[in-house]
Amino acid sequence: MASVKFFIKGTSNPTTIYLRLSASNGVLLRKSTSYLVNPKFFNKKNGKIKLNQKEIDLTELNNNLENLRTTIVIAYNSSMSEGGNVNKSWLDNILDIFFDRSTENLLDYFVEYANDYIKKLPTKTNPKGGVGVAISTLKKYKTIRRKMEKYELSRKTKVRFTDIGMNFREDFLSFLLVDERLSMNTAGRDIKFLKTICLDAKRNGISVHKQLESIKGFTAKTEKVFLTFDEIEKIEKTEFESEALKNARDWLVMGCYLGQRVSDLLPMKASDIKYKGDLKVIELTQKKTKKKVSVLVHPKVLEILNSRGGEFPKTFSNNTQSNITLFNVNIKKVAKKAGLTYKVQGAKINPKTNRKESGVYEKWELVSSHICRRSFATNYYGDIPTPLLLSVTGHSTERDFLLYIGKSSIDYAENLAKYWGMNNE
Repeated sequence: MASVKFFIKGTSNPTTIYLRLSASNGVLLRKSTSYLVNPKFFNKKNGKIKLNQKEIDLTELNNNLENLRTTIVIAYNSSMSEGGNVNKSWLDNILDIFFDRSTENLLDYFVEYANDYIKKLPTKTNPKGGVGVAISTLKKYKTIRRKMEKYELSRKTKVRFTDIGMNFREDFLSFLLVDERLSMNTAGRDIKFLKTICLDAKRNGISVHKQLESIKGFTAKTEKVFLTFDEIEKIEKTEFESEALKNARDWLVMGCYLGQRVSDLLPMKASDIKYKGDLKVIELTQKKTKKKVSVLVHPKVLEILNSRGGEFPKTFSNNTQSNITLFNVNIKKVAKKAGLTYKVQGAKINPKTNRKESGVYEKWELVSSHICRRSFATNYYGDIPTPLLLSVTGHSTERDFLLYIGKSSIDYAENLAKYWGMNNE
């Protein structure tokens, strides 16, 4: 006797429905059905769809699953009576016949190929000659796959690579901006990741749309918020009774002179400081990029360390993510107390929508851990040769660095004029 039960693994919307075939003779097989469902409409206990009169598509999905269940049980019984071998290949074949896809390559479909692409990323040779990708990169590809699944559900279609031309690009962009309410920059980045997977498919012999090369991602120009030297000094001179805010103030000021991401800044301790001749430096491997950088300890940093008996400020939690979260909360309080209450153009997360929204805000509201590295890069751009700045911030290219601080080619001319003692009169 054989039975088929459906189940889901995730909580994201949409999520894939899987099937489990079990039989008294020890057969136990699991496989994706390729059907998608909103988890709130799936009963995990009985493995069935929760029908809802307002959701007409649920009835169709329920019927499809029941037809699939019946097809598999009948095929199992037939195979057993004929002495057949019920295994993974057998189940794959039954599903190919049911979905009428026995003559086509599943990897012709974006989501199916993305699944395969993501599985191979941990062992993929990267541009640096190593193996694997950063966890953040893996997460981005999983995110674009999930967004494509949601797009397919909303458009009631399965996207092939041969579908991904300019018309698709415009509709997918509309989906990201309107349906998902993403920022322009996030949508532009998603288009880039989508194209990367498409190009990989092309290299592996998958047919793609003739307009694929014309599809471009993009970066929208946004205000890059940073702290000026004057603002850093105001923060430095602001007094606090709370030890947590004193620590946050000192970490914030030090961060603006060390130029590191918060994930590399907060773990710093006195024993990390080394001597290179008469110079004090901090040598570290950046957690995000795995790049080794050597950071000269700025006099302002030394001043704060000396005021603390040579030690770095205390952190806010033993848990890495909680530590960063509390740092972000506290430095906003620090900036507000320091008088950064004037309004500027910027963007911040709307807690109701969990989306970043552009607008005019008091500057303290825009202060976050990112401001440390950006302030360092922006304040010293034009005064310190850019390659030296890259060696501290860890940016791979000058182009990435300039995008990060919001500079363009016109700034080259302005800096050159400054070095030559010229003016624009």
